[in-house]
Amino acid sequence: MTNLAIQNTAKQALAIPTKDLPREDWLRLRQSGIGGSDISAIMGFNPYKTAYDLYHDKINDVVADAQSDAAYWGTILEDVVAKEYALRNDCKVQKVNYMIRHPEFDFALANIDRAVINPNISGNVRIKEGKLTTDKLLEVKTASEYMKSVWGDEESDQVPDNYNLQCQWYMGITGVAECDLALLLGGNKYRQYNIKFDSELFEIMIDEAQNFWVNHVLARVEPTPTTLANAKAKYSKELPESTLDLHFNDDDNIAIIDRYIELKDTEEQVKADLEVAQTDLINLIGFNEALAVDGELVLTYKSQKGRETFDKKGCLKAYPELAERFAEFTKTGEVSRTLRVKS
Repeated sequence: MTNLAIQNTAKQALAIPTKDLPREDWLRLRQSGIGGSDISAIMGFNPYKTAYDLYHDKINDVVADAQSDAAYWGTILEDVVAKEYALRNDCKVQKVNYMIRHPEFDFALANIDRAVINPNISGNVRIKEGKLTTDKLLEVKTASEYMKSVWGDEESDQVPDNYNLQCQWYMGITGVAECDLALLLGGNKYRQYNIKFDSELFEIMIDEAQNFWVNHVLARVEPTPTTLANAKAKYSKELPESTLDLHFNDDDNIAIIDRYIELKDTEEQVKADLEVAQTDLINLIGFNEALAVDGELVLTYKSQKGRETFDKKGCLKAYPELAERFAEFTKTGEVSRTLRVKS
């Protein structure tokens, strides 16, 4: 199914079956709107992706299907954690094999992990007039033990911002007022959180998503880069012999220049101060390989194996006949731009 066909299908239905949908078609379907993992990038709360990155994901003809090890195991363990949630809460949970579209805002998509069955509402969860026949969703997450500091007390709503926004997005689209989040931490610790729907926040999210979808994706206008990597990607090449000549009274843009120069000066001073502090510290530790305070290890100063390097120039001088072979295996990196302050 082509990208255009999938987008047309998305506009014709409030719920699109995904159970037997090939993965490539499912990924294409995700390109037809804003999903739960997308909204945090638009809002600036996604630690892995920016609005600029998301824009290129949405307009790219080649669907990105790369999956990290963490994401892979998160998918594998999703069913295990969902079953543990059902066991601990004495309830039934159900997969909803549909991509659900908001009845008013066709760019807003939800692909929920599970719905919690409420027998007082319905014996199974169905989609009725764009809403789910339940009052609670379940989102499943796995996280490294190193990430435990970003999670709050169990049974609270203190979850990472990107996950809170994901839950709010799904609740707003499906018409459900509550979402539990089941977390497997470090592979062996179960935690559970409860998030209530915030209608005011959802309105803000819809406004931001609509602006992104209409004024950027549909209009094919890149968002302003918000990270150094994005800025370098967008402006990877310069126009030959070109100069942006600002007026001295252009206060806002002159302030950008001044701030950069000031921070560069600060960076040089910090480097100098750090070198002095490091010198004092090495003089303190002397020939010892570790330093402790009241028996508690603070730092180590150990020898490391020297870095091995290849003397290409010396090798070619000794064996000039290898020059052509070296040229065959020599690769040149991509051209990059360097920012320099002129005195």
